[in-house]
Amino acid sequence: MAYVAAFPSVLYAIGAPAGSEWPEGASVAASLKLSATIGADGRPKLAGELSIKNTGGIAVKIQEPTNRLVLAFFVLDSLGNVVAPRGLGKVDPQFTEIPLEPGATHTHHFEALTFVTGSALFGYDLPRGKSFRVVAVYRPAGMGGPGFTSQEVKLQIPP
Repeated sequence: MAYVAAFPSVLYAIGAPAGSEWPEGASVAASLKLSATIGADGRPKLAGELSIKNTGGIAVKIQEPTNRLVLAFFVLDSLGNVVAPRGLGKVDPQFTEIPLEPGATHTHHFEALTFVTGSALFGYDLPRGKSFRVVAVYRPAGMGGPGFTSQEVKLQIPP
């Protein structure tokens, strides 16, 4: 019992979404940037950033995009068909919140279109020479709060 008292933290069951308080009138804007190159191994290599800006007039605590059920990507192929993500494995990420003052921006850098559901990591295998349209869905307070989407971004994977 002394261990728990010495290291206080919030514990969540595996797969359980962690909610954060979301003050009335709080608002954020999500913007997405993506680019692709071909790596030394011949496979597509992505570089991206999700910027989350506090557009409201009050300070908020936002959840880290790597938390479960906080970030998802919606991908369409060149014909407008939805591309299904594939399961990459089971995960149990640490819960993290980030304070964000009015007008401040948090930028999350990433190298793959991956996201965490309740207990699994999902992502996309995007083939060379194809183009896609991608939208990020970000939930700053988890599943119990509002969701914000980025503008659609065109992503061209080099041949």
